[in-house]
Amino acid sequence: MTEHEREELTLRALGILREQVEARIVHYKAELETSPELDAVTAQVVNQIRQLQQVAAKEHKVEKDPELIANAHVGMLHRLLHEILIADINYTTRAIQPIGKRLAKLFFESELHAKTRGQRDKVIHLAEQGVYYVLQRYRHRMRTELAGFEYSTPELQSATEDLLAKIERDLQVAFLSRRSPELNRVMRVFSGVLVDFFQKHLPPRLEQMARITVSNARTGYQSNSVPYKIHADRFNDFRAAWERVLMTQMIHFCTDEFMARLDQGDDGVREETIAFFTDPHVFSETCQVVCEGLYDRLCVEGFLDLPVDWRVSMSASR
Repeated sequence: MTEHEREELTLRALGILREQVEARIVHYKAELETSPELDAVTAQVVNQIRQLQQVAAKEHKVEKDPELIANAHVGMLHRLLHEILIADINYTTRAIQPIGKRLAKLFFESELHAKTRGQRDKVIHLAEQGVYYVLQRYRHRMRTELAGFEYSTPELQSATEDLLAKIERDLQVAFLSRRSPELNRVMRVFSGVLVDFFQKHLPPRLEQMARITVSNARTGYQSNSVPYKIHADRFNDFRAAWERVLMTQMIHFCTDEFMARLDQGDDGVREETIAFFTDPHVFSETCQVVCEGLYDRLCVEGFLDLPVDWRVSMSASR
């Protein structure tokens, strides 16, 4: 074991020890008679526990120094971030698949709107695209017009409405399927940028990121702060501080690198596609996927307590 691992093990053990020895000693049915030998053993155990309590009380005073607690948090967070995000080279690979699914969903949803997020009309590149936008613009009017006709049978009216819906779906599928190749091509570029972000950009910056996170979240300055973990009541502050630091680094690196790699490619990429991959929603979704897995790992490692409502909200969203 390294000196750092010994120090961490000591801090955890002291924390568990303090939680155990603070438990009340309850004598079950004290009126029952016991043997002198058992009484002697019990007295010895009680005496040892009281000695441990005294030692723990002294350690508790030392541990309550906010700066010492904060420094312990920084050290542990830095080590765990490196183990999870950097040393585990498969972590980024595993995260890219759900990131890709979320971004594809966002991309196709954005393509189905005739206007950009800046409320400008999109340029029409495909015949199916133009017809689909027109149908969407007048869909309510067309359904109202159809409902105003007189039909020979109710079944014929239903079939007519179904035919219009089928035409819309077919146009949508044809339009989006023709946009898929460019999405896949650009997504490969974006995925490569993410891999380099975690494997090359983050490592020399992780310690400073951990220090900024702990400082802004003030995890060591609460009355219940302990050096070996962050309590659930500090999770929201910790999350806000960490995600701000991560998002800042991600945007600064990924946007410039993404554009540079697109410029090096031979295939032209549409302006709307570039605008999509530099939209804040893309980085928000990416950050969320990465952080969900990260928080779970930090919790499993015993460093971060997660609130119950956080787990419930994550279960509902998956």
